[in-house]
Amino acid sequence: MSLYEVDIERTGRRRSVWRWFLLHPTADYLWAVLGVLLWLGIAMLARQPLMVEGADTDARRTLLQTLATLAGATAGLTLTSVSMLINVLGKKAAPGQRELPLERLSATHRRQIGEVFLFAIPGLGLLVVAALVTIVLEGDAPTGLWIPEAVVFVLAFASVLALLRVAWALRRVLAIATA
Repeated sequence: MSLYEVDIERTGRRRSVWRWFLLHPTADYLWAVLGVLLWLGIAMLARQPLMVEGADTDARRTLLQTLATLAGATAGLTLTSVSMLINVLGKKAAPGQRELPLERLSATHRRQIGEVFLFAIPGLGLLVVAALVTIVLEGDAPTGLWIPEAVVFVLAFASVLALLRVAWALRRVLAIATA
């Protein structure tokens, strides 16, 4: 089987689930909400603090600052990748030379690849803002606020899923370019 004229060996049910994941990026937030609800449910059943509200103030602040820093850096890297992707996907072979592999992509496939990158950036930006707002709201209180923390973790989980999709898109572009 071939996708974009690059041979693919995998077949079966796993591929269809993976393809659904790739084509439905907005479901990332649903998966993230389900993950956080599961976390909250387990914490409630175990009679533990929800999210990380029971952690030390400095540990919570460090975790949130780290999430904000990683999200900001990754958003910048993804934005840079978009500009590079535009140059790569827009490159044409010189007149008289063989067509480049990426030139064979349809406009729809080029748009889908671009959307994978562009979908990840707002979630990462929201994660930066939510983590910083949570730091400010919690201040130096001995316990954290579980609702803003839950929002941060929903955005973090959704961003991880979006970045998995970005890694897939980069892998596909590399496979097509070197085909």
